[in-house]
Order: sequence, then C-alpha cells, then structure tokens
Amino acid sequence: MSEEIHIGATLAELGVSLPEHDRALLVTDSNVQRLLPEILRGTMLDELPVAVIEDGEENKTLDSAAHLWREMQRHGLTRSSIVVNVGGGMVTDIGGFAAATYKRGLRFVNVATTLLGAVDASVGGKTGIDFDGHKNQVGVFAETSATYVPLHAFSTLPREQLLSGFGEVLKTAYIGAPELLPQLLETEELNPEAMAKTVATCLRVKSEIVEQDPHEHGLRKVLNLGHTAGHAFESLALRRGRPVPHGIAIAQGLLTALILSHTQLDMPSAHIYSYAEMLRRLFPAVPFTCDDYPELLALIRADKKNVADQIRFTLLPTPGDALPDQTVPEKALETALDITRDLLGL
Repeated sequence: MSEEIHIGATLAELGVSLPEHDRALLVTDSNVQRLLPEILRGTMLDELPVAVIEDGEENKTLDSAAHLWREMQRHGLTRSSIVVNVGGGMVTDIGGFAAATYKRGLRFVNVATTLLGAVDASVGGKTGIDFDGHKNQVGVFAETSATYVPLHAFSTLPREQLLSGFGEVLKTAYIGAPELLPQLLETEELNPEAMAKTVATCLRVKSEIVEQDPHEHGLRKVLNLGHTAGHAFESLALRRGRPVPHGIAIAQGLLTALILSHTQLDMPSAHIYSYAEMLRRLFPAVPFTCDDYPELLALIRADKKNVADQIRFTLLPTPGDALPDQTVPEKALETALDITRDLLGL
C-alpha cells in the first residue's frame, strides 16, 4: 500500500499535512462536528470548509453520498482537490466513497477519531455505503493518501463506541496477533489512553494483509472474520429500529464464527468459552430469537463473499491461522446460532 499511517497523541503533534491541492473539503458527521475545534486545534485543517452528514450507520446511504457530492460541487472541487474525512468508520467509508467517485476520483485523507475507525475502516482502501438494507453493498476500493490517528480523540468516546472498536481489535487479534489474546480476554475495563500499542499492532496486521491482496481476491478475506454473522446481526437490529454499533455486532458475530470453527474445523472448544465469558462481561448482547433465523439466514445469503448458493465464512482451526472461503451448511449455521444464543443467555 502507498498510504501513510500516523499514530500519535494529537493531530498537532503528528504534524498533519496535505498533499499539494487547489481546494480541500473536510467531511464529518453531526456528532464529531462539535468536537472539531479540539481535534483540529493547531493544524491547517481548522480553516477548511466543512460538509456535514447526520451521525449514525442508518445515514450511510446514497442520499448522504449525494449530499456530499453536492457539497463538493458547491465548493468547486476539481480533480486536483482533496477531501479530508474526520470521524469514525461511517465517515471514512462514505467520505472515501464520495471522494473516490466524484469526477471519477479525488484524493482523500482519513482522520480516525474512534477506535473502530482506527483499527478497521480508516485503512485498507475499502469505501462504500449501505444499500437496500444490506451493509456496504455499494462501494469501491480506493486508497487514502494518508491516515492519521489522534489518540486523544478516543477520550471523547462513550463506552459503547469504545466497545465497538474493541470488537474489531479482538477480530484482528484472532487473525494475526494471537499473542494479544490473553490480555484482551482478561480486560475488565477499556482504557483509551493505553491503546497506542494495540492500535499500532492492529494496523500493522491489517496493512500487511492488504498489501498482499488489496482488492480482496483471496487472503484479504480473512479480515471478514466475524463479519458474516455480525453484519446480519447488525442489519437485523437496524431493520428493527434498534441500531447497534458495528463492532458490537461483529464481536457477537465472532462468537458464532468461533463456534463454527469448532464444529467445522475442530478448533478447541476452550477458545469458545473464554471468548464467550469475556463477551458476557463486557458487551451488550444483540438480541435475536429462533424466530429471526429465516431473516438472519436471508441476510447471510446476501453477503458479498458468498459464491452461488454456498454460504462462506472465514474460520479458524486455531487463533492466528484464519482460513477464508469456508463453506458452511445452513444446518450447521442454525446450530451455531442456537449455541450463540445459549452462551449469551438470549
């Protein structure tokens, strides 16, 4: 990857700079907008015009993308302009998508203000919007010019948002940093100020994988660990009018993936129980019942990673050895959903 990644206490400390450009537009959401003076203090970014979209995954839509395109047009952005996305994963996803498609492609920089955005959405070149009730159905691969992670911004996050980021941290550890798992699974409370090393490790793991497979033809699919079921939990909650943060749904989807890893690949069951205990201790459950199985299965069948009528999961024979494109029979998936509910007391 050609993108640069910078992690530090503040943007001012990081010395954030933009590539040569004629105009620039800052994109953020209505929640982060009120924090901009603090986040951007001491940088050149505090003088940029700002385009704002409404906060929340339910606003990662074509209408919001169209709003950003209109703002880019209103501010006279050209192919020599640059977009600066400041916010969490929703902002970097849709801001990157709007930039990558406006005038067939503008450069953009991501400033990740959430733990979730830092370890997941801000790097790797995936951009997109949700469409017709499905997560990230429309999008393009487009690398950032640079990604900045000002760790002080994490101190503004409510516990729910820290947990959302922690879900992606856990996923990344199971994929490529199993040495982190003993400490992560014993976590009692999240401390955003102590996350620098963990964030750096997660970014290293993701960057190394994306470097080898930028367009997700093979290896990169391991980064979807927990996402096949997790996206279904997330979409179901959104449809029911009870949206949950992305990483919280992914953390629950990871439990389902670990169960399937045991039943399909003989991963030792001890991994399931230690993970489930941590999940019950730290995370709110995303509720579902057996009556929801038809809708969950329909959402899972619509997953982009499936081939023909085969449901595909990323699974683990052991932590650190993720295998993409594992075919899972529907009966095995229903059993895994039963066990997920039992372990979470749903």
